[in-house]
Amino acid sequence: MLWVHLGIVVALWLSPFWLAAPVYLLIRILIGLVRRRRQRPRRTARRSLEFTREGKVLVAITLGVGVGAVNTGNNLLYLMLGMLLSLIIVSGILSEHTLRGLEVLRALPREVHAGRPFLTGISLHNRKQRIPSFSVQVEDVIDGRPLPKKCYFLKVPAGTVQHTSYRSELGRRGRYTYQGLRIGTRFPFAFFVKHRRFDAPAELLVLPRVHPVAALPLEARERLGAARRPRRGNGREFHGLRQWRPGDDARDVHWGRTAREARLVLREYEDEGRQRIGVVLNPWVPADEVGQEARLDGLVDLAASLLVHFADRGTDVSLDVGETRFRAGDDARGSGAALRHLALLAFQPWDPLVVAPTAPHREPGVTWLLVSHPDTMAAVPGRRFDHVFDRGVELATPVAEAPPEAAATEADAALAAPLAQALGEA
Repeated sequence: MLWVHLGIVVALWLSPFWLAAPVYLLIRILIGLVRRRRQRPRRTARRSLEFTREGKVLVAITLGVGVGAVNTGNNLLYLMLGMLLSLIIVSGILSEHTLRGLEVLRALPREVHAGRPFLTGISLHNRKQRIPSFSVQVEDVIDGRPLPKKCYFLKVPAGTVQHTSYRSELGRRGRYTYQGLRIGTRFPFAFFVKHRRFDAPAELLVLPRVHPVAALPLEARERLGAARRPRRGNGREFHGLRQWRPGDDARDVHWGRTAREARLVLREYEDEGRQRIGVVLNPWVPADEVGQEARLDGLVDLAASLLVHFADRGTDVSLDVGETRFRAGDDARGSGAALRHLALLAFQPWDPLVVAPTAPHREPGVTWLLVSHPDTMAAVPGRRFDHVFDRGVELATPVAEAPPEAAATEADAALAAPLAQALGEA
């Protein structure tokens, strides 16, 4: 094909229409460039340039002086035009040298909760051997948009690394994707802001909000208190005194009481019987609220708060979400897996014809707490739970199983009320 095009150009050049030869050559070059650009995969621009307000004024003045110099031919205007153009050229060269040779790294925290501020570390390395970098700002790009918080470095000497951090806050639970980092500078005259982008993909899992549980409802406190009764055992809390018997540990002898009574008296301790609590989160919600995850985050936050509250107090607590169970234990070591599952939880639409198998088996000594949407309480048999929480922190009335006679009476009354009202109006 190349020889064909060259032959056409030579033929046109030797013909009376020789002026068409350079036109044909230019058209073929443009067509080739367009085809090559279409075949090349699109890439994200590594560098970008933005005008500041001062830069726009400078460009407007430069254009005005240039038009005046061309129309009048005044040498003074040409001199001013050259000075203005030199400012623009020098600004571009120095800003390019400032951004060249820089490397930036990000350090994310391991655990982040929604609604809590956290610090993200930024490290800037100037790999140039002699030239320092001035007035460099670094910003993170998350989910396709830069974060409002920025890190600023006044001067980064050649061959050095500087560290700083910025405070940010993410309002919702879930997985956030960091695309990259963008550095920029206004150096030297602040006429333009030149940016350079670095690919630094990373993911951050934001856990649900954990609110402090100041006080549980009175009925819940009574039930939880009844589950733990003091008895003799091998704990740490003092239970009482008794006479020493052969085989007892001499370290538990109460020497003060022994000296007063002239006989060996031993300390007894209470048994550290752990409370057992099960928190159940109902993943079924009305179909019209499935996509409104922001409104349903309160349910997840409440379940996470109850889980952390009891785990931090040494309670043997577990979390059930659907058919999945997480055991946090009595030292909060297992709560991390449960919180990570809650961070990625997606609620499912509830079909009244399908009953979700989320009701746990009644185990002796376990207090079950249900966190559920108020409109999908029928998705789980609520009478199998000791306490029921809805969206808020208020404790809903426990759903008790009514006797058949009471249920029939209520149904008859509900049917008779409209009939009595109609007869009264008649």
